Amino acid sequence: MASDDVYRRLQQHLDRMPVGFPATQSGVEIRILRRLFTPEEARVALALSAIPEPLHVIARRTRRFLSRDALRALLSEMSARGLIERVPHRRGTRYSKAQLAIGMYERQLPRLDAGFERDVRQYSTEAFGAALHETRTPQLRTIPVHASIPPARGVAPYDDIRTYVNRSSGPFAVMDCICRKGKDLLGDPCHQTNGRATCLTFEMAAESMVDGGAARYVTREQVLELLEAADREGLVLQPQNTAAPLFVCCCCGCCCGVIGSAKQLPEPARHFSTNYRARVDEPRCEACGTCLTRCQMDAVTVEGDFARVRDTHCIGCGLCVTTCPSGAMWLERLEEERVPPADTPTLYTKIFMERFGRFAAAAAAARYLIGAKV
Repeated sequence: MASDDVYRRLQQHLDRMPVGFPATQSGVEIRILRRLFTPEEARVALALSAIPEPLHVIARRTRRFLSRDALRALLSEMSARGLIERVPHRRGTRYSKAQLAIGMYERQLPRLDAGFERDVRQYSTEAFGAALHETRTPQLRTIPVHASIPPARGVAPYDDIRTYVNRSSGPFAVMDCICRKGKDLLGDPCHQTNGRATCLTFEMAAESMVDGGAARYVTREQVLELLEAADREGLVLQPQNTAAPLFVCCCCGCCCGVIGSAKQLPEPARHFSTNYRARVDEPRCEACGTCLTRCQMDAVTVEGDFARVRDTHCIGCGLCVTTCPSGAMWLERLEEERVPPADTPTLYTKIFMERFGRFAAAAAAARYLIGAKV
């Protein structure tokens, strides 16, 4: 297989994931794959399914060009570099292909350089940003910061990250935000915070990121402190869009790839999973502009004697509420409650069905049951 052909085939293979990997006219997606995969690694990635599989199943697809022992070593190396997913299982480790984000990109934190970051930013502008927001169900959701909702109004369990952290068995880990590290490498540092260790991972995700050299373990108390710091710094809390999230990103509007790409769309709030919108008590508002400096979505304007909220942009993070000196800002719960999927497999199955349809999802499940590649 020619080198150019293997990377194009890999692009098409990754484009069949729940979050796509579309082609571009510039070919920047091929440059990204060349930076990540050797030709041999690309051929192995072509043999992987979206659903994790054991070694012996994958070996049947690679036996013509790679021995089983060589395959085992290569899969271990590729997973260590964050190119593929490695999932512990009671019957032995399983492997699958990975999405660019959330997936391969974040795991490049220990190896990130300016050239790779430029390619990823270009790809996001040309095609990948749109792929992130293609389906109704996003990978992330937005939850309000803890102090932004009065207890009388109540908070659903999946919108209360502090309760989840307190109930979690751990372990917990923190890693630098790859979006901010990338902007640092490009000479455009974050305008919102000087902090970099703002990405939190839990349980099996924490173990995976620590093993890959991208994160360090922290205590439960330190996680809660980091969440409080995120509010002070004006960072949006975006956990994985599941009832039991494996990670929480603390995001800003100037660096975050998800927020940044959404803000290029006409109605960015449509592409976020949230249960709240900010509202203004106009008689109490002093038009001080504090909320403008806190909002990461450009959703707040000050017109005349009070602030206004654009519903097309507000994602209900609550950052404008916690520092409003007059107490004029508050969060309104939306009538249509968005309940997150139960876990990671359910989340990506839902995204896959929204992107390809139920028939394609059923066909993929049938292929998996007979040992075919998905």
